Amino acid sequence: MDGVIPSPARRHAVIRERVHAMMTAAMRADGAAIDAFLERADGPWLDPHSIEFVREARRLVLASAAALTTVLGVHRPGDDPYGREICRACGIADCRLIKLITDVFAAYAVRPGEVDRAEAWRRAEQWFGEGPHRFPLAVDEFEQGFAFRQVSDADGPLLVVDRRTGALSRWPDLPRDELVEHYRCYLRREL
Repeated sequence: MDGVIPSPARRHAVIRERVHAMMTAAMRADGAAIDAFLERADGPWLDPHSIEFVREARRLVLASAAALTTVLGVHRPGDDPYGREICRACGIADCRLIKLITDVFAAYAVRPGEVDRAEAWRRAEQWFGEGPHRFPLAVDEFEQGFAFRQVSDADGPLLVVDRRTGALSRWPDLPRDELVEHYRCYLRREL
């Protein structure tokens, strides 16, 4: 988190993004292909314990991510009666459980995987709104992310989904090259 101490709400959001990335990666893995590979993996390069670990890894990651999702659903940020940010489960400002999970993720260098076009599209659709009043979206892919706009609103705001973090940011209608340059400056904290 770039050496900056994040707020409890930001820490919670980062963990949620990482857990979502874990679950997405595990769901996209092809269990049948893994089994087929392992059937041919007999040989000196993988011992039986490693083969068994790889065989079970997808289910273990899915189960762990589901368990963490449950924990995050209970230990989520909220406000106390005075408007101060607290953990809804603990009732304190800085949830120890969320801090410990953050520390574990940092110790094992758990980072969310890069966001692909399909995941960026899902996030953009959710941001622009789903339901009966949903409008088609146009996407423009660039090195650092994906820029979305509603097709029906060519001069409307742009939504950028960051390729590395999946973070969403709203931008004014800018020409593509100008948007890309501004976004690079934004990432370097020059804006």
